[in-house]
Amino acid sequence: MLCVKQIVNTPVSSNCFVVYDLNISNNCLIIDPGTEKCNELLFYLEKEQLIPVYILLTHEHFDHIWGVEKLREKYDCKVISSFNCSSLITDPKKNLSLFYDQKGFRCSPADMIIEDLSNPMNFQSYDIYFYNTPGHSSGSICIKIKNYLFTGDTLMENMKTPTKLPGGDQLLLQLSLDFIVCNFPKDTIIFPGHGNSFLLKQ
Repeated sequence: MLCVKQIVNTPVSSNCFVVYDLNISNNCLIIDPGTEKCNELLFYLEKEQLIPVYILLTHEHFDHIWGVEKLREKYDCKVISSFNCSSLITDPKKNLSLFYDQKGFRCSPADMIIEDLSNPMNFQSYDIYFYNTPGHSSGSICIKIKNYLFTGDTLMENMKTPTKLPGGDQLLLQLSLDFIVCNFPKDTIIFPGHGNSFLLKQ
């Protein structure tokens, strides 16, 4: 059975997700690790004896990527993102971390770019689909595994998606939202970048 564990990043309360199936192996995926030292995430991984193989990034903003290098160092896992996201996480201004604490940080580029991958990508017995969904940022993507859709900040429940940050575009966001509504079943479970999960039909 595919399990999804939600962990709220700090100090900015975005969502990190751990995706795994212990009936197959103790390997797991991590989506949007946005806490610098990842203490809660690392505790959960150790408690469940999980080994991260891939880090998937829904977009380039600092509150979704802050723990990337910590996890890379500890587990030697590979980062997967869009081309634009990979380019932007390397720059403290473009990942917005500089504007948060006036120090900022940078991440190394992604190890794997979704535009270069076969779609779907297979992980264990599951197919992973990647969709470019710009609008909140130029590097935004959605990630589908079974009937789960990880939308980052593109689609959130009862929250208006910001488009005034660098790379944001209201028209592109609307096209991305229309794509989601028109192409996924209404019983799709949305795991957003902020807030709780919900059914697409809501």
